[in-house]
Formats: sequence, structure tokens, C-alpha cells
Amino acid sequence: MKNRLFSALCLAVVILFCAAIFRNNSGTKTSAAQKAREIYLNEMKRLDSMLVAYPTYFLDSNYAARVRVYTDLARQFKRVELFFLYFYPEKAYTTMWQPIQATKQPVGPALPDNFLIAGPFGIDADSVVAKSSKANRDFEKMFITRAANNFRATLAGLQYEKNIPLMTDAQVMEAMKLQMFNITSVGLGNGDFQLNPVNLPCVQAEIEVWSKVLRLYLAQLPSSSKNLKTQIEHLLNETEKYLVLNTDFDTFDRMELLTSYLNPLSKHLVTVRKMLNIHAEHRFAALNPETSGLFEADIFNLSFFTPDSSVTLFKERAELGKVLFFDPILSDNNERSCASCHKPEMAFTDGLGKSMSFTLDQLLRNAPTVINSVFQPSQFWDSRVNSLEDQADSVIMNPNEMHGTSFEIVTERITASEDYIKLFNKAFPETIKHGIARKHIKSAIATYERTLVGLNSRFDKYMRGDKSALTSQEINGFNVFMGKGRCGSCHYAPLFNGTVPPYFAISDHRSLGVPVKDTMSKYELDADVGLQHSTRNPLFKSSFKVPTVRNAALTAPYMHNGIYQTLDQVVDFYNHGAGNKFGFRGLFITILPDSLNLNVTEKKDLISFIHTLTDTSGTSERPKHLPKIKGKFAALNDRIIGGKF
Repeated sequence: MKNRLFSALCLAVVILFCAAIFRNNSGTKTSAAQKAREIYLNEMKRLDSMLVAYPTYFLDSNYAARVRVYTDLARQFKRVELFFLYFYPEKAYTTMWQPIQATKQPVGPALPDNFLIAGPFGIDADSVVAKSSKANRDFEKMFITRAANNFRATLAGLQYEKNIPLMTDAQVMEAMKLQMFNITSVGLGNGDFQLNPVNLPCVQAEIEVWSKVLRLYLAQLPSSSKNLKTQIEHLLNETEKYLVLNTDFDTFDRMELLTSYLNPLSKHLVTVRKMLNIHAEHRFAALNPETSGLFEADIFNLSFFTPDSSVTLFKERAELGKVLFFDPILSDNNERSCASCHKPEMAFTDGLGKSMSFTLDQLLRNAPTVINSVFQPSQFWDSRVNSLEDQADSVIMNPNEMHGTSFEIVTERITASEDYIKLFNKAFPETIKHGIARKHIKSAIATYERTLVGLNSRFDKYMRGDKSALTSQEINGFNVFMGKGRCGSCHYAPLFNGTVPPYFAISDHRSLGVPVKDTMSKYELDADVGLQHSTRNPLFKSSFKVPTVRNAALTAPYMHNGIYQTLDQVVDFYNHGAGNKFGFRGLFITILPDSLNLNVTEKKDLISFIHTLTDTSGTSERPKHLPKIKGKFAALNDRIIGGKF
């Protein structure tokens, strides 16, 4: 899926890269930047050579050889990631190694090339290979060869040696910042690979290259910074040592790596940049340019997630939007509002398995929380719209939800209120002359929803230095979440939803095989096909947007159809391999077919960690009154704040 945010991001990279050539200040090339370029080019050439040799190992070698060569190839992909992901983000997500469901393309035969790395194919025990049919073995050989050749063609098409004649210090520094955030989230959560054993070796490879580039800049620090240089060099060595000594995927202490090594390195990177007078590259991006850590309170640039990044009068529009959100005047019967399904006292959900329809029946799906929805480039369970504005519009006009017959009728009611006219004129000055329109209504609601941010949970406080915020059990739960439990491979930190770091321009979705009923004795796949319907892509059958785990302790029931009433049930579902437990198969399923083998303590700790992600502060207040209506609509003045049902 290529949305407008991601296209704009890629365009911005190209424009800024070209502009950098003409820069005469701190962006001008230096020996450090050129040495970083040489590191990148050498790693790319080595990757190309490995892709040439890779298919020859399959399936004509033993298991140990296949695993070794696959791990080496995966590590090499990660060694080029620092600059590849920065200069070619679209290629990285849609063509190369990232196994993101949202970018999966139905290229034949049936499987996308990135399954070569994400899958992978050919890493089966010798006994399994021996029992497989000749047709299956031939298919795997063909796929591996084709994918490797296509990757090589992609690299050749980029003409990276020609197209990257120059790197600026500012670009190198920004690439390093984004890569550290990528390692912190996608890397540690194993969002790249289906096989667990390859994860930590790849994190090690990423850190090796990252450290190598940072050392180029440490060498440029003035002699007066000797102590700082020594401190950073020691931390780099200790980080690399920690990764060498701790290699077990299930027991690896990711929290220790984050808090003692990666987060401090992120902060040191900013310090080095400033000491060398290298400006912070500022482009159309989701992250504030001066941020130094993925878990900082002010890390996100809200304008990135807004269709009109030049919005003014944000406060006034949010105040108006809050009133509209709770006003049933938007519905056909004046009895339903946005808050009917998104109640602030329930973390902006409704507590129902499937929300109530306009006719008091059930809607098709569960109502997700609105808190932090601003950070999702796609909305609805089937990702069918790309903005909160269009989401609000769709709900108001949906005959099963608010049954709006037309925005003209809604506008007529609103303009019968002098209070509303004043609010609109203040928030949208153009309405003074041109009147209130559909775009103003949905923009105001969306602006209010963008104020519903909850990123100050106990977990966040711990990551920002308050070591009393979490217990040892909760910390272990985080490690289970990011490691053995595989939760972090889909619910990416720090948002813990499907918005993919470090660019936050794609909302991921996954197919899990969610059943119709919450029973483990009899299985029937839910008939809702999810994104297959909205995209017409057969590979997206039964796939749904990855929701946030933040505030999950408050937002039961769970899944798109609300079948699970407790977090214990959800964890058990995943622990058994989700729909795989029942033999659910298909090219569209995107979860491992194996049990996670979580024990009782691990499951308990995992749920304890999820509770630490709760933060609804500053979001629960309802309006004290609704605007008065005059004239023929005066009877609406008895409408209930938040709606009747």
C-alpha cells in the first residue's frame, strides 16, 4: 500500500538530497561523510555478491550450511539498512526485506520477493527436505533464484554508486538517528524475520555498522572533548559486547539493552551532532528534528499526520470538534453521536463486542479506541480511509451508524444555532463570508481527535528515567512482548500499533485467522474478509489493521469482531499459534504456525506489562452543554450530550 504520506516522504528525501549538493554550510561533504558513503557502497557490493551465490546453497546442501548462509545474507541486508532505508525508503518497504503485510504485492508466482528474507524458504531440516516432493523442491529453488535475481535487479536499477555521489553530515546524522529508532522498535521486536534465531545476529550487524559510522565523527571531536569521546567509545564497545554475550532470543533482556545502551547512544548522537555544528535535517517527517529518543514525550510532529500541515487555529478547531463529537445533531435521528461508540470513560470505546447500529442491531465490527488514532495513517479495521477527516465523514454518512442523509441537513441544523456559528467563525474565519460546509465539520472533529493523545503511561515514565515506574514482573513482561511472545513484531514500539517506524507513514495489517466464537474446541473462521474487500487484493483475506495495545487494559472486548472478553483469552489465542492451531492455512495468513510456548509466569507478566501502557489523562472530559438551537429546530435542544444510545 502506497499512501500519500509515504509518497510525500520519498519525494522529500529526493529533494533534500539534491539540495544538499549545493549546500555550503554544515551540510557540505566532509571526510567523515565520504567515509560513511564508502562504508555503505562496500556493504552494498557485498550484498550483491552474496545474492549471486545464495541460490546455489538451496536445496543441495545440509541444514547447517543453509542456516549459516541464510543468516549471513540476512545480516548483510541489515548492514546496508542504515543508508538504504534512508535514501530508498519506498524500495525498502515495498521490494526488499521488510515483511510488512501492508506492502505485500501479489507478484507471481503467488509470493512476494521479500519472503526470501522474511520467510524464509529452504530453511527446513534435512528430514523435511528429504520427504518433500520434487515439485515442492523445484518451486523453492525457482522462488529463491527468482527473488535473489529480482533483488539484484532492484539494486542495479537504483544505480546507487551514481546516484549517491555525495553524503552530507546532516544526512548521515539523520540516517543514524532513524536507524537507531528502527533498531529500537522493529529490530528488537523482530518485525523483520519470521525465524527467531536470526533476529539478534541481525541486530548485532546493525549496531556494528552504526557504531562504525559514529566513530568517524568521534574522531572529529575537539581535544577538549576527550572525556566525552572516551565515554561514548566505551559505551559502543559495551553495547557490541552485550550483543555478543547474550544471544538467546527467548531470554534476551531487551529492556536492559534499551535503557543501558541504545537510548544513551541516541542521546550521545545528538550531542556529537551539536558539538560538530551539524544542523538537524528537518523535512516532512513524523518525528521532531531535535528529538534524541524514541520514547520522548515530544517525539512526534503532529502536523505530519494532518492532511493540511499548515493548519492554524488548532485550539479553536479542537474546541469546536469536541462539541461536535458529543453532539447527536450530526445523526439523522438526533440521538447518536461519535461518543455513542467512543465513550471517554471507556478509553473511547463502547465495551461491546460489536457496536450498536442505528437500528439497535449489531454493526459488523468492534469499536477501537480513538486515543492515539492520530498516529495511524489509515483508519477503520480495513484501512479504507487515510485520514481522521474521511473517517468522520464516513461514519456520519453511514446508514448503519449515524444515518446521515446529507451534510446539507446537518449544516442547516448547525446554522440554526448562533452558538455554533460563533464557534465555526472563530475556528474557520472563511465561514464568516462563505458559510459552514461539510469540510469544516469533519475537519473540526478530526482536530479534536488529534488532541486525544496518551503517551505518558507508567511505561513511558520508566523509559524517560523513572526507574520506580515499573516492577520487575512488568519489565519481564516487556521482554516477553518484544521477544518470545512476538507481540512487538506487529505492534511496533513506541505506539504499540501497526504504524511502522522509523517513518510512521504506513499502517500495517495482519491476517491471524480470528474465529467467530471464543472457543478452542470448535473453530470457524470469521467470515469478515477485512482488507480483501476494501483493496480487492486476495492476499489480504481476513487481514485487519494492527490496533494499538496502549490502553488495552481498558478496551475489552478484543479483536475486530470483539470475541475475546479478556487479555488472558487474547494471549492464549496467540500462544497457540492463532488460527494455525485449527489448521487455518493460506497464503494470506501472517502469523507463525507454531505455539509460542509461553509459560504461566510469562503470560502473567506479559499482561502486567500491557497494563503499564494505560494513559487516558486529559481525554475524559465531556462538554458541559451543547449549543442552543433556534427556529424550526428548537426541539433539538433536549438532545443528550453524547447521544441517547
